[in-house]
Amino acid sequence: MKVNYAEAKVLRQLLDTSNPWEAAGRVRLAFPRYVRTLKNLKRKHLVAMKPGHVTLTSRGRQVAHKVKLRSSDTIDQALARGVEEFKRISESRPSSISTYDQGFMTVESVFNRLELMVKMGDVDGRRIAILGDDDLLSIAICLASEPESVTVFEIDKRLVEFILDIARKYGFPIDSKCFDLREPLPKSLMGKYDTFASDPSETFAGLKMFIGRGLFMLRAGEGRAAYFGLTSIEASNTKWAKLQRWLLNRYELAITHILPENAYYQNWPDLIPQTARFGLEPLRKQPISLWFNSSLIRMETLKGFKPKPLGRIRSPIFNDDEACGVIGQEGT
Repeated sequence: MKVNYAEAKVLRQLLDTSNPWEAAGRVRLAFPRYVRTLKNLKRKHLVAMKPGHVTLTSRGRQVAHKVKLRSSDTIDQALARGVEEFKRISESRPSSISTYDQGFMTVESVFNRLELMVKMGDVDGRRIAILGDDDLLSIAICLASEPESVTVFEIDKRLVEFILDIARKYGFPIDSKCFDLREPLPKSLMGKYDTFASDPSETFAGLKMFIGRGLFMLRAGEGRAAYFGLTSIEASNTKWAKLQRWLLNRYELAITHILPENAYYQNWPDLIPQTARFGLEPLRKQPISLWFNSSLIRMETLKGFKPKPLGRIRSPIFNDDEACGVIGQEGT
């Protein structure tokens, strides 16, 4: 039996609680739609109701399992197991290089991001695209959840080979492609995915490139999800507003989450040479603590959403007047 977008959201909450009011507060549906959805689920014999109480029937639990819905407790246990294995795998990852503006998240930050993705229903049973993956989010996803598939688009051949090697060893449904996202994606990828994630470069051109390419790959209609990090260190409020206007004027979507300081990044090797251009004496010594952080932004598509193509990106994607330093290879 198939379930629609709203039904899946309600079934997911009923795995955690039988209290209809608690479910209403957590489900992220307008209340009238929540009520209509409960009535539909009852007609399908997927839930049983009595005053103050809604439970999944045995059929309802079977359907929830079939569409890969999990309770919060089950998700938390899987995330905890995944962290430990991820730590072992990531010890042998390629080092970050400035050529591609790399700087990877801490392990805890990767799983902070993944926890929201999974609990929002955007991972299990979904086709996921990741645009740039020096954080190895693709591997974390497969360690702690059950995606239908994960496709990585990454310019660094070292990372492509590393991710493919891990996928082969563990039997993960990951495909990793070496691709320069400044070039348009093949038309065959348009509307093929349910979720995308990225940690974009923060020039306006870089943000349009990563996020626009991701949205190009999302299926039309409601309930597809986009995740990306955005700092206030290299992106001013003016740039945030410019990006928001571009997104909301171009696409039918809603910004559902902005979680500040969701991710912290390891101090990258070229930090001091990159920031030397500012000529400030206190910045000549390597930091002893983590400081570079980003907010996590989640967007969700609406009923009228349609993926749109985006041409070649010709403007600089790494460097502008808000960047920490001069980085990357521009114009290649």
